[in-house]
Parts: sequence; C-alpha cells; structure tokens
Amino acid sequence: MRLADWPRMPYLNDELREWIALQLKTLGVDEIAIYAVEAGNEEEIRRILVATEIGLLDGIYAPRGSAARYSLNARLFPWQAVRDVELRIETYRVWALEHRTRWHLRIGSPGFESATESPELGAALADFAKVSAVMAEPSGWSPSEDETDAPASPPPRPRVLPSPPEEG
Repeated sequence: MRLADWPRMPYLNDELREWIALQLKTLGVDEIAIYAVEAGNEEEIRRILVATEIGLLDGIYAPRGSAARYSLNARLFPWQAVRDVELRIETYRVWALEHRTRWHLRIGSPGFESATESPELGAALADFAKVSAVMAEPSGWSPSEDETDAPASPPPRPRVLPSPPEEG
C-alpha cells in the first residue's frame, strides 16, 4: 500500500504525510509500501515503516515537548540489515457463513511487531510484508554474536606431498 492510499486509521495527518514525502525526496527514492501503527500509550504517537528500493525507513512521529510541537525521527536500515520477516495469516470461522482473518507481522531487525483483523490494514500489512520479505536479507542461518566476534581461524597449513619416485 502506498502513502496516498493509506486507510483512515490509524490516522496519518497531512503534516506527517508531507514530512514522510520530504524525507523520501531527500533520499531520492519513492515508497514501495508503507505501514503505520499507533505506538506507546498515547494515541498521537505513530510508528511508520516505509519500504523503499534502498532500505527500510523506520520512523516515529510524536510530540516534542508539547502537543503543539511534533517531530518525525526516522532511521534508514539498508535491506541487508533487515532480518527475520515473518507474516502469519489465520482465517477462522465466526459463524456458519462468517469468517475473519488475522494478520500478524514480525520483523526481527529492526524490531517490529503488529497484528490486525481489519481487512484494509490486513491488506496493507500483507503488502508491506511481501515487499520486506523479498528485499530483506534471507532469514535463514545467521552467525551468533559469539561467532561474529571470534577471531578467524588461521588458514590450514600447506600439505607437503611426497616426491615422485625417480625413474631409472
């Protein structure tokens, strides 16, 4: 889902939309997909994730000192640093002919987790997860911290081969 198509809730006001567009313009990129959630205990704080061709822009829009002053603080994570993208989808029966679907996205790095049963937000979450899963570093084996901090082992010693027999 693109910023221009974002559903009504959670609400992204015109100022926030403008600031996201400004940051993307400064980076010289367009958004591929976007997802936003209410963050913290306050309804006015938003966490916004924007998938771009160069990486994942992770931002927090929140009051700065007072409710009259806001800021958008964002950090760009290159796709090589994004790990463990996992989308779970569960559809279940509520009544005989009625069902609901629940979408749950978890990203290991940078840490993010969100779930929804809203069809609009579910579509946005699935779209964002699809882009992230394709662009992110593979979520298979990755070395533990112990392994990455350990010094490299020395190269093996060259093996001395026996001399060929002399013909004679």
